[in-house]
Amino acid sequence: MGMFLVISCLLFFSSRATVHADPSYNPRPNPDSVVTAGQARFTVLTSRLIRMEWGQAVDSATLTFLNRYLPTPSFKNYTEGEGEHKTTVIQTDYLKLSYLPGESFSTDNLKIEYQVNGESDTWSPQPYTNDSMGGNLRGTVRTLDGNDGTTDLLDCYKTTKSDSHCTLGLISRDGYAVVDDTGYPQFDDSKWPWATSPSYMYNSNNSTCSDYDKETVRSCGFPTISQDDCLGRGCCWADWTILKGIPHCYYSKQSRQDLYFFGHGHDYKGALHDFTLVAGKIPLPPRYAFGIFYSRYWAYSDTGQMEVVNGYRSRNIPLDNLVTDMDWHLTFYKENVKDPAGERKGWTGFTWDKNLFPDPKGFLDWCKANNLRNTLNLHPASGIQKWEVTFNDMVKAMGLKASAEYVPWKPVNVTFVNNFFSIVLKRLQDMGVDFWWLDWQQGEEGPKTGIDMPNLNPTFWINYIFFTNPYQWGPIDERVKRPFLLHRWGGLGNHRYQIGFSGDVIPSWNSLNYQVSFTLRASNVLFGYWSHDLGGHILPSPPELYTRWIQWGAFSPIFRTHCTKNALNDRRIWVYPLANYKIMHEFMVLRGSMVPYIYTYAREAHDTVF
Repeated sequence: MGMFLVISCLLFFSSRATVHADPSYNPRPNPDSVVTAGQARFTVLTSRLIRMEWGQAVDSATLTFLNRYLPTPSFKNYTEGEGEHKTTVIQTDYLKLSYLPGESFSTDNLKIEYQVNGESDTWSPQPYTNDSMGGNLRGTVRTLDGNDGTTDLLDCYKTTKSDSHCTLGLISRDGYAVVDDTGYPQFDDSKWPWATSPSYMYNSNNSTCSDYDKETVRSCGFPTISQDDCLGRGCCWADWTILKGIPHCYYSKQSRQDLYFFGHGHDYKGALHDFTLVAGKIPLPPRYAFGIFYSRYWAYSDTGQMEVVNGYRSRNIPLDNLVTDMDWHLTFYKENVKDPAGERKGWTGFTWDKNLFPDPKGFLDWCKANNLRNTLNLHPASGIQKWEVTFNDMVKAMGLKASAEYVPWKPVNVTFVNNFFSIVLKRLQDMGVDFWWLDWQQGEEGPKTGIDMPNLNPTFWINYIFFTNPYQWGPIDERVKRPFLLHRWGGLGNHRYQIGFSGDVIPSWNSLNYQVSFTLRASNVLFGYWSHDLGGHILPSPPELYTRWIQWGAFSPIFRTHCTKNALNDRRIWVYPLANYKIMHEFMVLRGSMVPYIYTYAREAHDTVF
């Protein structure tokens, strides 16, 4: 029973397969749950979850929060004090919120009393940071690329990586967590909901930015926030050559705020459950996702990959998913030049390399006959180049001149995305590609992303559009297949678009050790389905280390071996010493036998949230 308990702990936050177009989701709050006080609006979402807005109210779905129309919990609304000290009070069975109407939220005018282990404690907005890390149990980050067991990646206030999308946990030993949703992009009401920028909040030179108290000024975002994202949230940017002792990005006394207070004490399951009510459930991955993946960055031919599959089959090693890294498409390695998009020529590709795969459809049919699912690697930043078989069709569909050098990558342009999915990718899916490995590596902001909307990063957005792609999975409200992808973490709300691919780590005992806690902590933001490069990526993995990594993989959410292009770097277990091979074989067979149990736990979680 112990092994199944481990698996259930890793997977128990899975739930039904939904996207935010679920008709039961309504971003507008229940009017009976709303309390206003001056420029503040409070929405009592549950007895332990309150939304707090100051300034212009937002009723649209955002990237994180999709549903605010919930049954009204029991609560009282009254006032305390007199005159200028008259405060608005909201009291539920668990929380007591007190607000002195006037300026934007600060430690001077807002406090919430909550319960921890039967005792009362008080929260108020803290200076210098959105909220103190305190006992926060932390969440996850975009990637482990290049990691060698570094353990401070999840300290969002100390990280120096602006592209990490570091996310605090929704649970804390302190008994509360606060999510700041101020100024993030919203979804429109289209049948395929699309991101829109809250442009009315853009703050290019707000005259109110001089209105702040140096002792209580609060940070807007983490220290690594960019100036564009800061201003895009309606916050103020401090030029440290002029202003000292305050955060780079901060709230003035007139800045709009949009906060969610989770006051669940140590009822961590309750906090995560309430988050799913407003942010959506974790989708239930297809059964094959819990099976065994084989992956290697290598210029495999079709016969080369067939040999790998036959190696698994002849040794009675389970294999469910065959990953083909980027060499499936034209690569132009020898030219070593930039393409018209400014990227390395051949890094992006959508056309089979017929030297390696002369009959792609035949190869994929062979895989299906061997009960395999297939995924291909994508680096889409260069758009559609002239050598792609779909180039002329894309030029015509986009209304470009026949002389166009390429079709630029524009993932927030709905016309481009529809054409890209229906013309470029659908032909590959019709051949037998089951899902996509989205290996975005061109940065998280700037012109190369093809995104010019503040606070909309390409990792989150690409995950969203691929997971909700109607040309692959069917219309959002009429799914014909259960969506599935392989990519990195894009920030809070990304739990709706699974699964994770953690990137290129250095093979070491420290890396292996860290992946265990890293994977578990991600469940604190409902992203429990991380897959790792078992054995590490960048260098060969010594036999003992790889053996232990395989054992860990057998009990991890997703079992996926992978490594970089190096003749000495191989993850086929039969090329290792016999003693190690026997142990790894035993645990891979064990993993295969556990798939029905893991999937059952996932289904149980799908139905019951936990």
